[in-house]
Amino acid sequence: MTTQPKQNITTERATGLLKGGQPLIDVYVDGELKLETNGIWDKDVVFENSIIENFSGSVTQFNNPVRLINCHFKNCQFVFTYFSGGLTIDNCTFDSYLDFQAGGHNKAGNAVIITNNGFNGFVNFFDCWYESDVIINNNRFCKGTNLLGKPNNIPITFDVEPVIENNIGELDINHEGKD
Repeated sequence: MTTQPKQNITTERATGLLKGGQPLIDVYVDGELKLETNGIWDKDVVFENSIIENFSGSVTQFNNPVRLINCHFKNCQFVFTYFSGGLTIDNCTFDSYLDFQAGGHNKAGNAVIITNNGFNGFVNFFDCWYESDVIINNNRFCKGTNLLGKPNNIPITFDVEPVIENNIGELDINHEGKD
């Protein structure tokens, strides 16, 4: 995946666009971009063809879709994040540890779709619960994931049988990947 942003924008500008329901397309965002609300986010979140230095969507319930398409994230996390409106991550690169722990919670008709990505760090799904469809295909988990493991003897919960196919890397690690 080669991402070529057309313009640099500040984290303040990026936050303003997202708060206004606008997508981030063809941008480079330097610094720390946070959508941590401790509450509900009722707008679509779209990142496309962009490079993001540091993004956190933690402790937030996204009632609308979150779509990360053809992006490069140097640092990213979604700790205690509910994707009620669904999540799509397609053709992205994540340089470091990616944390989804204690999240998920997609509602009926709002799939979690993670396809064609490169995860260079460990991907932590500890204590996640997915209430609707999950598709995780054609990804590279360079340092593995606990998606199918039982960290602390707690498996990830899928209310609907997930489709998990053609991934590279260990999927059933029984820890959270932190040293």
